[in-house]
Amino acid sequence: MQQQEINHALKNPFQPILKKVLKVDEELERLSSETFYNPFDVLYLGMEATDEDIKKMFNSFSKLLHPDKCQDPRAKDCWQIVDQAYKTLMEPEKRKVYIRIMREAREKTEFERLRENKRREKTGVAPLPPDTFESDFQKQCKNLFSEIEDRKQHLTRLEQSQKRYKLDEYERRKMLEQYKILTEEEWEKTRDDRVNKWREFNNKKTAIGTKQSNKGIRPPTENIEARPFEVPTKKGDFKNIKLD
Repeated sequence: MQQQEINHALKNPFQPILKKVLKVDEELERLSSETFYNPFDVLYLGMEATDEDIKKMFNSFSKLLHPDKCQDPRAKDCWQIVDQAYKTLMEPEKRKVYIRIMREAREKTEFERLRENKRREKTGVAPLPPDTFESDFQKQCKNLFSEIEDRKQHLTRLEQSQKRYKLDEYERRKMLEQYKILTEEEWEKTRDDRVNKWREFNNKKTAIGTKQSNKGIRPPTENIEARPFEVPTKKGDFKNIKLD
C-alpha cells in the first residue's frame, strides 16, 4: 500500500497542466480574494509544465480577464496577477527556484505521510488514502512559500531600517558640518571686534590694586632694608627695632 502511494505521489504533482474549465466570475473571485506566492498556482500548472503549457494557460486567462475584454472592476488587478505569474514562469532561472521549492514540499509531504502510515500500521489504523496526497502536497507548498515570504519581508524591513539609519547618520553629519561652518563664519565676523578689545586691554594703564585694575597686589615702594622691623613684646604691643 505504501509503495502505491509513493508511486502516486511521484506522478501526481508532475501533471503538466490541471484540467480546469475557466469561468470569469470564479477566477475574478479567486484571484482577488487569495494571496499567491507560487505562480504555478495562479495558472493552474504543475511543476513540470513546459513553455507551451504556460503560454496556453496564459492565453486562456487572457481571453477571460484582459481589461479590454472584461469590464469587471476587478479585472485589471486580477490580470496583473496573471501577467506577473506568466512573466515569472517564462524566466528559466526564476522558474527553477519555484520548482526547487515545490520539490522540497513534495519530499516533505512524502516523508510525513510515510511516517504517519507507519504509526498507523503499529496502532492498527488504516493508512492515509492516496487521493489525499495532492491536498497535503498543496498545503505543504503553501507553508513553504509562506515561510519564504515571511523571511523575505523580514529582510526587507531590516534593509529599510539600515537605510533609514544611514540616512539619519548622513543628515546628522551634514547638520554638524553646517553648524561648524556657521560657527567659523560667526567667529570670523567678530574677529576685528575681539582684536580691538584685546589691544584696548593691553594699552589701558591702571594702578595695581585699584578698582579699575585687575586687583593685583601692589608692590612695596621702598627697599626692605629701609623699612623698620617690628616684633611684639606683648600681646597687642609692638616695639620698633632698627637693624643697623
